[in-house]
Amino acid sequence: MSRLSIRLQLLLVFMVLFTIAFAGVFLWFHRFATELAMDYLRQSLMTAAETAASLIDADELIQVYETGVEEDAQYNHIAEQLRTVRDGNALIASVYTMVRASDPNELIFVVEGHEVASERAHLGDSYDASTYPEMLQGFDGPAADTNYEEDEYGNWLSGYAPIRDATGTSVAIVGVDMTAEDVIDVQNGVRNASILAFAMAYGAVFLGAYFLSGTITRSLSLITRAAQVLEDDEPFDPAQLEQVASGSDEIGQLARVFSRMAIQIQARENQLKQQVTALHIEIDEIKRQAQVAQITENTDFEDLRSRARELRRRREEEAPNKD
Repeated sequence: MSRLSIRLQLLLVFMVLFTIAFAGVFLWFHRFATELAMDYLRQSLMTAAETAASLIDADELIQVYETGVEEDAQYNHIAEQLRTVRDGNALIASVYTMVRASDPNELIFVVEGHEVASERAHLGDSYDASTYPEMLQGFDGPAADTNYEEDEYGNWLSGYAPIRDATGTSVAIVGVDMTAEDVIDVQNGVRNASILAFAMAYGAVFLGAYFLSGTITRSLSLITRAAQVLEDDEPFDPAQLEQVASGSDEIGQLARVFSRMAIQIQARENQLKQQVTALHIEIDEIKRQAQVAQITENTDFEDLRSRARELRRRREEEAPNKD
């Protein structure tokens, strides 16, 4: 398997590091945004509970609890006030009032704002609040559940506020519920928004890392191509690296050193070629002389030379006789 290019290696390193960093940041941001959204919901519920509590006459509520019946004028008057608060906030599912029982952990429903009698808690119904400390804290001041809770009526996130009489004594509380489904919808909305935001940021980082890795490796690619020119025994042109060599960073210094080295290598190579050519000529001359010497020093060659001299002498002797 071929090795990965430097650019791809850099891109992978960048993305692995950014992925780890982004995963940590995403988890932190998602947790932070979710807690922020939950704080907003709790604050909204407490505000709605305080608003409802400010509308209710404490003495009228106690009279309904002690002597009233459902659907009488006083009950309906308080129920209308509760519905006004409920209808003013789309997230609120139900609003109700409760008073303490003789057991400090037990509460008694008084008025609930739901219009349908079969779907609401009734006057005098008891409720075990021992596992819901925030509900009991509502008698002392505004409070809200830390998370949605399940009871016999469903899954809810609730806020509470005290109803005080003329002396400032807390005689009852208002409870404001929103369904767990609405809470989960808010949490999912935060999660989806977080995922979208970080997906866009991740894409931007990927593009940035891609172009950054290209910027880093582009100069190295030019130096690599210049080295390939030397390897292929082609003429090296210093202008190939002029742009890279003009840089003041380490790659620019590398390009300048490589350019000088390439020029020196080519000069030495040309000189070496000339020396090799001259050496070849000298070796050929030596071989030719050796061959001539071998021929001239041969016995047969000496015999031929002697015969040639003898023939030449005879021709010279015979020439005057012919005249």
